[in-house]
Amino acid sequence: MPTSATPRRRALTDSPFDTLERTFALLTTGPNPLALDGTGVAGLPDRPVPLGELKARLLHPSTRFEARDAIVGHLVARAQAEGGKWTVGLAGVLLPGLRRTVRSLVQACPGNADDIEAQALAAFVAAVARCQPGRPRLASWLRWQARKGATRLLDAELAERARPGTEPISAAPPRPWGHPDLVLAKAVRAGVISASDAELISATRLGDTDLADAAGQLGIGYWACHKRRRRAEAHVAEWVTSDRYSPLDFVQKAGESGCSQCGDRHRPARATGRQPGKRRPDPTRR
Repeated sequence: MPTSATPRRRALTDSPFDTLERTFALLTTGPNPLALDGTGVAGLPDRPVPLGELKARLLHPSTRFEARDAIVGHLVARAQAEGGKWTVGLAGVLLPGLRRTVRSLVQACPGNADDIEAQALAAFVAAVARCQPGRPRLASWLRWQARKGATRLLDAELAERARPGTEPISAAPPRPWGHPDLVLAKAVRAGVISASDAELISATRLGDTDLADAAGQLGIGYWACHKRRRRAEAHVAEWVTSDRYSPLDFVQKAGESGCSQCGDRHRPARATGRQPGKRRPDPTRR
């Protein structure tokens, strides 16, 4: 009689996200796990709720968005007041969303995965320090700040690699210059769309967020969310096909970086100063 095999858990590594997951597990297990007092918090029982249980509640589809906002708001308030273990606890609770947020960037630039995760966490912690705990859709806002931090890291690397050489050539910059997440971030900086619209497009088109869930996070109806995304996508499409957006830069030939290790094979540069059809003279022959 066949039995269903339990999927094997992925072995944790020393990456920033896996290190956070391991630390979060240490904080939330044992006889005295880190817990939030649920008394008076919407959606929570009137008792201390371990953060591991809290994480499961937030991930459950039956948890209303208002309750999620209240829970995350209380965690942010504790992190702002006490820092330390509460900052780790907040990041650990939201870690599944953080992973989804930067997954497309990591897939586009696997050689820089650890740097992307580290920059995302740094941006997340900075956002926690300055945010208002009572703001709506707080978890989504924190994830977007983390993604913007990771995107800035990739922008900086691409800018470094795109500096003109002594004899620049017109060519496409190294990958992932045209990755959708980077294009969306660039559109936000150019004022083409808002940051929330960029997150809506990225989460529902590139990530695994259902449009209905996104509508609930935004506090609007499904069709209103559908129209909002369609308008934003139209603005981006108009922008990238206009003279205001140039996907080509003058770049010098350079070795591969973590962002070019994405399946592309770069041919060695051909020697300059040769005429087609002519063979290079052999210096050993006189």
